[in-house]
This record gives sequence, C-alpha cells and structure tokens, in this order.
Amino acid sequence: MRKFLYIIPVLALILGLASCSNSDDDEIIRHTLTVDVTLPEEVTAAEGTSNLVVTAYNTQNAEKSVAQVVGTQAILSLTPGTYNLTVSGEMNDFNLNGVQTGVQLFKDEAVTIPLIATVGSSLIFKEVYFSGVNDFYFQDAFYEIYNNTDEVQYLDGIIMGVVDFGFPANTATKDHESVWMTGTTYADGRYPLTSHVQCFPGNGTDYPIQPRTSVVIAANPINHSTRELSEADVASPVDLSNADWQLYMDGGFPADTKIDGIPAMTFIWKTWGREMMPATDGQPIILARLKSGNPIDYAADQNSLATIPGGSSQCFMLPADCIILDAIDIVPASSDCHIKRIMPKDDAGMAWFSGDEPGKNGDYSGKSLRRKVAGFTLDGKAILKDTNNSSNDFIIGGSTPTPGVMPTVAD
Repeated sequence: MRKFLYIIPVLALILGLASCSNSDDDEIIRHTLTVDVTLPEEVTAAEGTSNLVVTAYNTQNAEKSVAQVVGTQAILSLTPGTYNLTVSGEMNDFNLNGVQTGVQLFKDEAVTIPLIATVGSSLIFKEVYFSGVNDFYFQDAFYEIYNNTDEVQYLDGIIMGVVDFGFPANTATKDHESVWMTGTTYADGRYPLTSHVQCFPGNGTDYPIQPRTSVVIAANPINHSTRELSEADVASPVDLSNADWQLYMDGGFPADTKIDGIPAMTFIWKTWGREMMPATDGQPIILARLKSGNPIDYAADQNSLATIPGGSSQCFMLPADCIILDAIDIVPASSDCHIKRIMPKDDAGMAWFSGDEPGKNGDYSGKSLRRKVAGFTLDGKAILKDTNNSSNDFIIGGSTPTPGVMPTVAD
C-alpha cells in the first residue's frame, strides 16, 4: 500500500510533464513570407511605395492577412497553406496592382511580384445583379454602367459579355484553373466570352451618357418584386420597369419580356443560354470596346471564334488589343473556387456573392455587387472607387440591389 501511494505523485508528475509537452506540440506553426514588389516604369521608388498593401488570402480556410509594404518589401507571418497574394495601392494618377496565385507556404518563402500601373476607366460597372432568388428565379438580372468622369461618354459599340470558366475536359467544377490560361495570363491575350455576347448599337455618338450618371440594362425590364409567388418562392428585390436598356432576342428564352419604348442591346453572338446570364453563384463579366471596326462585322468573322482547348464548343474571342473599360472577376464564395479568370491588368482582385452561412455560395441569395463610393464632387455627384481591384472596389459578399439609385454616402 505504501509503495502504491508513492507511485501516485510520480504518475501525476509524468502526466503533468506530458501535458506541458502536448501543449507545446499544439502551438500554431507559422512561416515567414517575404514579398518583394517590382515597381513599374511609370512610378519611382520614392513615390510608389508609401501606401502599398499586400493581402494574403488562404484558399483553404479563407483567412486574410495584410501587411504594409516598407520600401519595396512586406513581411508576413502565416500559417501553412496555399495563398493568393495581391498587392494594391494608389499613387498620383496611377492604380498599382500585382497578383500571384497558388503560393505554397510550408516553409519560409520569398516571392517577387511585379506591379502594374493603370488609370481609372471612364465607364465602369456601378452594380451588377444576377444571383437570383428562390425558387430558381433569375429573370430579374441587371447591369448598371456608370460614367465616372466629368465629361460626356458614349455607349456606342461597347461590348458586354461573360468570360468562359475554361473547364478542363470532362470537368464542370469551378475549383480548376482555366484551360485557356497559363497562370494568370491568357495564352494569346484574348478573353473567351461564352453564352451570349451583345453590344450597344450606334455609330459613335448616338448614345451619350452624361457625367456621373448611369444606365440600367435589364434582362427583363419589368417590376419583378410583384411577381406571383408560390409556396417556395421568394420575392425578387428589384423593380426594373424604369430600366434604360433591355436584353432581348427574338426566338430566345421563352421567359423573355420585350417592352416597347426601351431600346435593346444588339446580340452579336450566341452559343447557349439566355441573354447575358452568368452562373448565379458568380462568373466574370467584362465591358470592352474594339479599337477599330464594328462589333457586328467582327463577330461575323470566323477568326473571332476559337474552340475551347481540349473541347468542342466555341467561344467569342475579344481581340488582345481591345480596350477593356471594366472587368469584374466574380467568383463563387467558396474559397477553393477563388481562381483568377480576369487578368491582373484588368482586375487584380476578386468579388463574390455570399450565402447565409460562412463560405456558402450566394446563388439565389438576392444579392448584388455594388461598387463603393470614394467621395463626391463639389456638386454632390458620386465618385465611384476604381482602383482596378474588385476586392477593394466592391462590397464583398454583396448587398441588397439598388438599380438606378444614386448613392449619397461614401463607403
């Protein structure tokens, strides 16, 4: 008995030591990631690094870490995983952005990210909505384009389209890189557009858009909030009866509604689907202008089409030298689907609709993506944020749609 009593304290001591040892083993492992940035020729080292920020996004758990660039370098302490890195900042007349995706961090690493200098665009997406509502109602989509300058701009000839996912053969999941791309660059510099592609009509100056105003393009320009609901349905959040433009094609989707008196965009190419309908959980969209020629004539040329690598279907190919007015790399909310399909020079970030639960995709959530308001002109007109990085420029996760509503408060 006495011998047994002596053993108990010894066992307690051993278990205590083991407990301390396990606590040490459970300590969070971190690695150092050193990010060096290379400034573009347009920006000098003295003026280009004062407000640059590196954001590291863990594609496994969606955690974000942020670090300031000091000089031309930022240092982050991160848990092991795969990261998408973005560098962003503004300096003088330039937006500075850089991207590197799929960085494997399982030991201390160093990466170099070249930065791209861009300027804000004249015509940009103010708000886009195509997530739909239950029960599978998505006829209420709209796209709102804003003139973010103090001069009259023209819609004539501008092309609007949906970027192809680039699914690998026999695959339809969105957690794969596009077969059109090498890293974050399209092999021939041309964007592949899918579903429907349309443009604004006009000969150059037929359709002006006044400074700091917008136009709403509706899939169906009716009041969707008053539609008759069945038991499982959810009311649409939008009234599009005052839309400026409509998407309509004779003989197209049976649910299309054509409203007399509202001009229709011109459909120039179609492969499948209805109107300009991205996937309801997210798909990149683009606004572009040809440097020369007519979009209708360009679409009629077989050289404007290309077969998807490893597949049989075709896509409409925007020429590499076209002017990209705006692009939003909209992705599903699930972090494993945060894969670039818009080149960093056109959008260095990503945006998405979120579902009700963390990490849940926002399809049929009734949410739109709205661009943030950076400030206002002296006469109270909104200046929308346009840093060429949708992660910074849009309200991530989405919010209630507000078609045609001019903001009065900065974000």
